[in-house]
Amino acid sequence: MAGFSARGPSKSREYPKYPKSLESPESLSVLVSESPVFPVSHVSNGQTAAVHRVVRELHSELKALAARNACTGSTRPEKSSWQLARDLRAVAKPIGRKLSVAELMLTFYEWHRLSQPFLDADKTRDHYWIVFLAQLQKVRVPTGEGTVNDALQYVSKLTEADLPVIPGYGNALEPRTIAALHRELARRSKKKDKRYFLSYRDAAKVCDGLSHQEAHTITFALASVGVIDIVNKGKVGLNSGEAAEFRCLLSQTENRGEEDDVGFEL
Repeated sequence: MAGFSARGPSKSREYPKYPKSLESPESLSVLVSESPVFPVSHVSNGQTAAVHRVVRELHSELKALAARNACTGSTRPEKSSWQLARDLRAVAKPIGRKLSVAELMLTFYEWHRLSQPFLDADKTRDHYWIVFLAQLQKVRVPTGEGTVNDALQYVSKLTEADLPVIPGYGNALEPRTIAALHRELARRSKKKDKRYFLSYRDAAKVCDGLSHQEAHTITFALASVGVIDIVNKGKVGLNSGEAAEFRCLLSQTENRGEEDDVGFEL
């Protein structure tokens, strides 16, 4: 859905109000009382105020996530809704349950309302709702979790002396840092041959100001000098569900200098 331009909402389309079931304090109380966080079958009078407060806080957080991920003139709908899906998967863990359909609807309706000026006028709200639900199922790593995020945090703490030395690159930090990320992912891989997945967008996060296109170029350069092996190039697209797959050819226990056996030719 690339190429969207900023425009006002279609005059023929009227954004509906939230369903009453999402606004009723009584129904919201039921949502919370059914959660493992609140293991009670009925909410007593003494609990009502506290339960309502927790529910309102959760719903305020959901609406805030919708606003944070709403489309802008420079953000494609599928990209912003994908990040929203990752954020919502991250919300479910601390509350101890999956978000209900009503809560997902509440969040999506807010996202759609705020994003509408930048959505395709020929596509209905139901179309975007179905896409959003599908994205929720595709999310493998919620925001802030997973092996890649842990590896990024680890590599961010490395000193320049801790980074691997890449033949032909001298002291250039960006390729050395990306190589360190590959090395760390190989260490953490649970596969017998130490293969791992890494998107170029995630690889770019290892260096401030690095674009995913630049990370892509550096990655292929590292493959050319024998630092990594590209097992599978993956599929193009933010939501393709298939990141590139690699094997790291560097030593996993120490830095690698020009004296090491790195298979490359100049």
